[in-house]
Amino acid sequence: MSLKHRVRVLGLVVVALTAVTIPAWGQEILTVDQALQLAYDNNPTIMASSAKEEQARQRINEAEAAKLPHLGASLAAQFSKDATTYPVPVYDKNDNYLGSGEAMAGYRNAYQAALTLNWLLYSSGSVSNTVRSRELAFSGVEAQSVRTGQTVENGVKKAYYDLQRYRAKLTVAQESLELAREHLSQVESFYKYGVVAKDQVLRVQVDVSDGKLNVIKAENAVDVGWRALERAVGTSLRDVFLLSEPETSVSDRSVPEDPVASAMVHRPELASLEYSRRSALSLARAAAGSRGPQVALQGQLQNVDDSFFPGGNDDWKVTLSATWEFYDGGASVAQERQAKASAQELLYSIEDLKKQIVLEISSGKLNLESALQRIEVAQDQVASAEEDYRMALKRYTANVGTNIDVLDARVALSNARTQLVDAVYDTYTAKSDLEYATGASEKFVLKTEEAQKDEIEEEEES
Repeated sequence: MSLKHRVRVLGLVVVALTAVTIPAWGQEILTVDQALQLAYDNNPTIMASSAKEEQARQRINEAEAAKLPHLGASLAAQFSKDATTYPVPVYDKNDNYLGSGEAMAGYRNAYQAALTLNWLLYSSGSVSNTVRSRELAFSGVEAQSVRTGQTVENGVKKAYYDLQRYRAKLTVAQESLELAREHLSQVESFYKYGVVAKDQVLRVQVDVSDGKLNVIKAENAVDVGWRALERAVGTSLRDVFLLSEPETSVSDRSVPEDPVASAMVHRPELASLEYSRRSALSLARAAAGSRGPQVALQGQLQNVDDSFFPGGNDDWKVTLSATWEFYDGGASVAQERQAKASAQELLYSIEDLKKQIVLEISSGKLNLESALQRIEVAQDQVASAEEDYRMALKRYTANVGTNIDVLDARVALSNARTQLVDAVYDTYTAKSDLEYATGASEKFVLKTEEAQKDEIEEEEES
């Protein structure tokens, strides 16, 4: 072999390897994990959930502000037509009364600068329970965010698997159309030599047209699948990524043994409802505390003068007050009862949700087991249908079979391949639904109460 020929062969090998490893310039194969990672960064629902968490976090800070001293500054100016006066007796240096005079009671024009301090020292537990209620509510919102993330994950997975399902069905439709065209060419050849009648050609032509329509429908489904996946992820994908070839089997056929027990621990909605229930009870205690004594400290440092900025003598005062509102018209009692009733409602909601979870998991597990069983049956069915079509076509070629036998065998083959596609991707979808029902996720996991307290303390220190 000459050097020139060797270089040419090597070049062809390199091109072939490049075509296998790099599908297109600037494009890579999109996997489920990549789609999930893109959703973490781009899905607006996840971003909105984070904003909702921030709102709940700031409600805690708002409630804690009532425990801290409030310091303010003020500057005031007062202008009068005439200065206020009051009568005063007038004496000489020997204390002899000379008559009555007038003295100014203040400034005609007055300017006041002051610093004020207000501090609620004791609230009978009203403020502390309000803060605790907000903290529990924040934990509930965090749990809702976890479930939101899991919902997005499940939506992305199912959209990805549906897209692959549509692509696999498009392949089936294209293969069926190609078989129909090959058969049409054969029938036309037979008709040309007078072996078959014209009606057989027409019948196969109808079958080819039907195959074209199926391809068009499948292509439309693929387009819709891409749109659905981009909607779930939150960004454009089709111009950036390619997809791997659809699968014809499932390697992992395991089924969780006790998913209900796992769901009772990991389902975020249960934790969210429980946090909301405890938050309502804390609100009830806060309402009860508002009927107790309140102790407050007030302080003021002020300066008043008839010129701006005041430069007179400083004056200060400190007031320590204790108030106790024995009766408020029943407002606090109504608030307490309302919060307790809300907590009781949430308790019933938790029990109902537990039953709903059991139903979801039972349904998801049955769907998974059914889909796995269908894969084996569908694979055998495809193998039988392929052999049946091969034999029907061979019999027709040998003029011992009919055209209808070939058409029926091809329809059966197309249906068998379609059922295998559905079985495979029904399995993936059922797995995703079952994981979603149990609350399983690698990224979105419930935090323990200790971890939440540590996180809040770290934020306060920073």
